[in-house]
Amino acid sequence: MTVPFSYYDFIEACGQPGCPVCALLQRDARRFLDSLLYEYVNKPATHAAFRASRALCKTHNSQLSQFGEQVLGIAILQAAALDEVLNIIAANPAQTPSGFSRWLSGGGKNGPAALADRLEPEQPCMVCRTLDEAEKRYLLTINDYLTDAPFEEAFRASAGLCLPHFRGALRQMTGPVALERLVAIQVDIWQKLKGELDSFITQHDYRYAGQPMGAERDSWKRAIISLAGK
Repeated sequence: MTVPFSYYDFIEACGQPGCPVCALLQRDARRFLDSLLYEYVNKPATHAAFRASRALCKTHNSQLSQFGEQVLGIAILQAAALDEVLNIIAANPAQTPSGFSRWLSGGGKNGPAALADRLEPEQPCMVCRTLDEAEKRYLLTINDYLTDAPFEEAFRASAGLCLPHFRGALRQMTGPVALERLVAIQVDIWQKLKGELDSFITQHDYRYAGQPMGAERDSWKRAIISLAGK
């Protein structure tokens, strides 16, 4: 059986700080946005998607600001989304104070709530849609290869999954051996982190003032990411 690229990607991501699945999805988001701005800015399908989703979600639309060398492409896509928003608003029949008074008292498809509904995205952010598929692929890879020695070793040496991706991995597990291994490894990682948090808390007691800190120094930061994802 051919080993998928996600197998090697996951092992490599285990060497990075934080949840390896989060790291892979962050990488995939950057790659997607770079490809979008470099190759697909002027494609009609891209413009249609930006109009339908009202640009991208808050996270990924904000992430576009990291691609400062491709500002023209960013401007073109934002203009398409903004044009769609303006067209929807322009279709509103109330354009005078008296008209807005009647519109405010209107209901159903004629009230302001209806306009708000029309301004909602008609389809998901294209980056989120791509990452949802990638996330499922990475979680299935854990199910398929956690009993493989190099894969397991890399996972044991990692910071473990964040809680959201641990829940996702649990829902993908189909074999009892891999399931037992996933839970055991994750519990070991979290117990170590909990011990470092306890040490961090203890060392803030006045009786231990001045004692140097070790790995527990940034345990609170790692705990935030471990519980919420990144």
